[in-house]
Amino acid sequence: MRRLFAALLLSLVATPLTAQQLWLAQNDNTTYGGYATGWPASVIGFRFTAPSNAVIAAAQVFTGNAAPAPHTLELRSHDALTGLPGTLLGAPGTWTTEHARCWQGPALPQTVALTGGQDYWLVWRVTGMFHQHSISADATPGNVLSEVRISDGTSWHGQATLAAKFRLFTQHAAGVAVPFGSAKPGTHGNPTIGATTWPAIGSRLDLWLDNAVRRQPAFLLLGSPIPTGLTIPGIGTTWTTADVSYFVLTSTQSSPFVGGATVSLPVPNDTGLTNVPVAFQWGILDPLAADGIAHTAAVEIVLQ
Repeated sequence: MRRLFAALLLSLVATPLTAQQLWLAQNDNTTYGGYATGWPASVIGFRFTAPSNAVIAAAQVFTGNAAPAPHTLELRSHDALTGLPGTLLGAPGTWTTEHARCWQGPALPQTVALTGGQDYWLVWRVTGMFHQHSISADATPGNVLSEVRISDGTSWHGQATLAAKFRLFTQHAAGVAVPFGSAKPGTHGNPTIGATTWPAIGSRLDLWLDNAVRRQPAFLLLGSPIPTGLTIPGIGTTWTTADVSYFVLTSTQSSPFVGGATVSLPVPNDTGLTNVPVAFQWGILDPLAADGIAHTAAVEIVLQ
């Protein structure tokens, strides 16, 4: 257990690690530009060059900030004649978006074999209005620019060069993420926690906070699960031993206007970290909560 906590603590301050499950990650951070997507930009294509041969099983973009809606991601060939997304490879994967801004996306119903050195497109089909565009904040150091094509669902009518954010994953055995415990309400009722992840060594753990007070300090706590909870007078109930904590400031999210946050933790590709349960819980400083503190329930994650 100490080995896992030490690895995750290191990941909070170290450069994200590349490993076999997360095959390609572009602008892999939790910053985002002030751009929304939806009609008329209801289909967005991100062009990329495959760095090696791979069989892709899942994909993610960075989005949220709107009412949950069904979105799809798909892989397409590059049409060298038109310069546009070409033939559909495999089948689209569908997921229902989370309201919290975070990394999210589907496992693909069919794996897709890509050839190193060739160009492809990750195509994102959006439902609804004003979801967060999957673009890194303009001032983020090390931004990588991509060719981006925009469609209204009928024709590719727009082209741009942007700091697109996306991830592609190879097939791997994923662990489990199970919610448990209860929350302590704050300004907007019970704040919520979730994990948009395939828990695996060498991949990412993405934990989000939603329905919290806006622009206030929040702490992501992680440690051993406490299944029955431990009541701390003047604070609330902790569902984790809280061996490690990570501080963020909640940001405003729309539809509805509440506070949220996300933390992305790279997990080393270390088999010694498998089958170890770890619990995550958010605490938020909230002036309208009892004792000035609100907190979420918890989520237990076991890596594979």
